[in-house]
Amino acid sequence: MTRQQSVWVSALMLIASVTAMSVPFASTANAGEREFNATYSVNDDTAFKLEFGVGSVTFERSSDDSIEVEMIAKPSEKKWFGKANLEAVELNAEQDGDRLVLTVPEQDGVTLQWVIRVPRIAELNVDLGVGQIAGDVYASDMDINLGIGDIDLEVYGDVDSVKTDVGIGDTHVSGAEENSNDRAFISASSRAKGKGDARINIDTGIGDITVRIK
Repeated sequence: MTRQQSVWVSALMLIASVTAMSVPFASTANAGEREFNATYSVNDDTAFKLEFGVGSVTFERSSDDSIEVEMIAKPSEKKWFGKANLEAVELNAEQDGDRLVLTVPEQDGVTLQWVIRVPRIAELNVDLGVGQIAGDVYASDMDINLGIGDIDLEVYGDVDSVKTDVGIGDTHVSGAEENSNDRAFISASSRAKGKGDARINIDTGIGDITVRIK
């Protein structure tokens, strides 16, 4: 085998191993749900985005160099979400350099429950249609958008700014050097300032937002 052939073989083996590590493992816990587990290598410069339609996500802080994901898919209790098709649910991951995007393209009649362990990264972005977002995270640039539901987060570390806006509901931010919480009829907004670098923007159409800076 020539040196060039050896390099190609090594490269193909490396690609295969990386691909295997990135593919989520799916199992059926019982007849009424599917569970997915996956781990993705990240670093301080990683921008992580999560996008799905209906469900809940709980964030936990991690000291590892990876994002660990546990996702359970169940039939929705709301009949107007449509008939559940658990077999169509797939966890898609796109990882390119310092960018990681997780999506679930097919979610008809299904609600998703996530637990995601996240170390220190550069950006955290979440787009969720209906559900709940909660837990604790390290301070980073954040852009979180929720259509209907509540957000309750503890942010550990210094921030530069926090902006939260609710169309119908309430919002409260605490723990920063400067905090302001305002309510106007049915809408609400909060602003906070600090001496860190992280810029946090959170919006929800209907629901409540609570952010505590630790």
